[in-house]
Amino acid sequence: MMQSVGSFVWMHIRQSHFITGHVFGYVQIWNSDTQQKVVASIKVSKKAVSTVKFIARKRWFVAASRDCFVHVYDYEKELETVMSFKVHDGVFAWCSLDVHPTQPYVLSGCDRQIKLWDWDQDWNCIQTFEEHSDNSNELKFNPEDTNIFASASDDCTVKVWSLDSPKSKYTLSGHSDWVHSVDFFKRDGQHYLISGSVDKTAKIWDLQKKECVHTLQNKSTVYSVFAHPSLPVLITGTRNGAVRVWSSTDFRLKTKLGDISPVCGFACLMGSERVAIAHCDGVSVMEIGDEKEQGGSEASNEYSISAIDY
Repeated sequence: MMQSVGSFVWMHIRQSHFITGHVFGYVQIWNSDTQQKVVASIKVSKKAVSTVKFIARKRWFVAASRDCFVHVYDYEKELETVMSFKVHDGVFAWCSLDVHPTQPYVLSGCDRQIKLWDWDQDWNCIQTFEEHSDNSNELKFNPEDTNIFASASDDCTVKVWSLDSPKSKYTLSGHSDWVHSVDFFKRDGQHYLISGSVDKTAKIWDLQKKECVHTLQNKSTVYSVFAHPSLPVLITGTRNGAVRVWSSTDFRLKTKLGDISPVCGFACLMGSERVAIAHCDGVSVMEIGDEKEQGGSEASNEYSISAIDY
């Protein structure tokens, strides 16, 4: 099993690859079908890697490290360095990233500053967003409206922004402690957002009403939330290593996977029901299947989970 995963993101590249970032400054690319590394580990920083993402259309990956630098590598040219640049004046801070799905943009969030970088303009910062009163955590573009993104923050709020304005569109308030994670999803044709917090809850926000419409109770800090792109499920991961699968239609708990280390993040192999779980001791890949569709008996848990450790 892979040790000391500090951050994790998977995107579909050649249909089966995922990338991991580590607390000792390494990045690794893995093949989920073979459970083998397909690219040798590369040390991108002396500090921990806080976020790592593929930029598939450029054959790059981008990694943020705790010294406030972002490192860009070409993974098809023997991990050739494309660019390294500092995104914040600080010397040590958590840094989050998200990649725009169509435009040449990368968002970075470091301390209270969120910045938009354009790689077609030599990685110049083209917009800065500064309204959070405490650290920004996860950033997420809205896949249904890619001019919009959300930011989770230690100021206990989620803010929703437009790329063309330094001022937020609105703020979602309701958590009583730091907000670690966010994700967008649709339900009955309407736009929603899920957020996870240190207050041991994940909240469901109606983005039309701009209010919380449901709260998912957990027993520990919710480090990560994930909306499955093709199944009507939401997934939460907590500090105590519990992974819960919830319905995105009625928000009922479907099933639970436990007994792993603190959960760092989730990602989905596109076009499949497999979800990767990054946790502090490694990576597990779980298969989420509808038991009724599989011919199983009608049980209280409509979805079953099986997991493979890496």
